[in-house]
Amino acid sequence: MRIRRLAPVALAGALVLSPVLTACGSDTAAPVAPTTSASQPAAPVKVDVPTWISAAQSPGTTIIDVRTPEEYNAGHVDGALLISVEAPDFQQQIAALDPNGTYALYCRSGNRSAVAASIMAQMGYLHIYDLEGGFTDLEGAGMPSA
Repeated sequence: MRIRRLAPVALAGALVLSPVLTACGSDTAAPVAPTTSASQPAAPVKVDVPTWISAAQSPGTTIIDVRTPEEYNAGHVDGALLISVEAPDFQQQIAALDPNGTYALYCRSGNRSAVAASIMAQMGYLHIYDLEGGFTDLEGAGMPSA
């Protein structure tokens, strides 16, 4: 008698778990799409020049130049903060920023901004646009510079 009462429960459990167990072993499972919007990406997001410019020009976005002071002084995006990723106090300078803010990072070629974006992500910053390319690409696209 007792077995008959448990059989429907066991069957229901098997039906519920079957798709889960099948999906776990499948190599063809569909990738999970990000659930964030373009205005609030998960950290960090490597973006092309037009996307970066759009993000940088959005109200509330802070532009960060992660190059050296010499590179910054030779020319930079108008309004950009200089926070050199090579500075010994880079993390302390970043820690002074709002972790809920939106940041658009750039460097000369995209390598140092990727390092900076990764550090910021590890520090809990969620809204980071990392330029795929560098400052000369922004100049070529007409981004105002100083």
